[in-house]
Amino acid sequence: MKKIVLQAIAVLGVVTSGQSQTINVNFSHYGGKQYVYVLERGSKADTIASGKLDATGKAVLVIPAAKKSYTGISHFALTDGGGMDFIVNKENFAISCLEEQPNFENTTYTGSPENEYLVERMKKQRQVLEKAGMVNYGLKVYKKEDALYNALDKEKENLNTQLGTLKTTTAQSKLYAARLAEIYDVLMGVGSSLEQSEEEKAKEANLFVRDKLDMAVLYNSGQWNNLIEGWMQLQQGVLKDDTSWLADTKQILSRIKSNEIYTAFTEKAVALFTKAGKDDMVTAISQYTAKSGRLEKPAKQLTNAINAPVIGGSAPALQTASGKKTINKKTLLFFYESGCNNCENEIHQLLGNYEIVKSKGYEIISVAADMTKNAADGHDHAFPWKEQLCDFKGFAGPNFQTYAIIGTPTFFTIDEKGKITGKYARLVDTDILK
Repeated sequence: MKKIVLQAIAVLGVVTSGQSQTINVNFSHYGGKQYVYVLERGSKADTIASGKLDATGKAVLVIPAAKKSYTGISHFALTDGGGMDFIVNKENFAISCLEEQPNFENTTYTGSPENEYLVERMKKQRQVLEKAGMVNYGLKVYKKEDALYNALDKEKENLNTQLGTLKTTTAQSKLYAARLAEIYDVLMGVGSSLEQSEEEKAKEANLFVRDKLDMAVLYNSGQWNNLIEGWMQLQQGVLKDDTSWLADTKQILSRIKSNEIYTAFTEKAVALFTKAGKDDMVTAISQYTAKSGRLEKPAKQLTNAINAPVIGGSAPALQTASGKKTINKKTLLFFYESGCNNCENEIHQLLGNYEIVKSKGYEIISVAADMTKNAADGHDHAFPWKEQLCDFKGFAGPNFQTYAIIGTPTFFTIDEKGKITGKYARLVDTDILK
């Protein structure tokens, strides 16, 4: 899974209910620089302050009372580059760095006990992992009969114990910083043991995300996209079981308390399932969440997925230049976008097997997402079938909207009664060529 670079992280001291929170920052190397200050929420960031550091590099950031319930990562960024992340947790604090490149080691925090915990925790883990790397190298260099080999082997056991203890104490901690540390561990691929294989670490990470990860913590952590995308990559590339993947996704949804976060996670899942070409999973999870009654103002992609025609249902009429066209015969309906590599591959497959498709009694109707007549850009097509639809509105066109197309290429097979019998990403998967 992708690694992250940990920046400086700090937390605030206690704030009286109803009062604004203040953060005194002091970055002496950046006097007079413009900055923005934002709070992370899922894939979005709320800008709550902007201004200029004074000549000595100082400023007071104010989190208004309206945001007093926020707990998560905030991002202080200089508009011409640089910045740092720190935790907001209903507290006031001061942060100071006299170095040109602030990081969690050279930055001083006043009134941030959680930050002290997180910094020390990450230092300890880094030391264990660095030592383990050197020990593993030594075990490869020395032979078992060498005197140093046994010493290295014992040191590895000792480091493994230290890592296990660190993981256990982190899990037991009630601090917000401890939950962040667990998220960072998943992103960095740090398992509970130095002896774990990559597959074992992947399974452990999956169980954590599925059963233990607090999605509210993740939502405000600044790692929402990174962790979900990494988890999806783990599912697709390592675990490779779509049935379990779908079940795990539903299990995560069942643990989310906030409807806002429930909706955001569903939208992210649908987008990533679509990118992975998992049309069946897009349909399953969109229908599952639609029935929950918990979706709040879902984005267009999710709305399209929810309203998508279903297998066994009637094929919606198509909009043509001469009006509505009802499908009432065996049809292979093909949605594509010129120049798209996967689409071009399927176009070649369709052209090469056109006679076979015709012999099976299918009429072909193609619907293009092209926005201009020259959209093919060197991929001009001369199709032998009659119905070639394109309104130059792309995915916003009525046919793409009606059929809830969120990715191309997409094939629909339709029977002589106008019922949809299948939806596919590849011609070969339709079984027409058999």
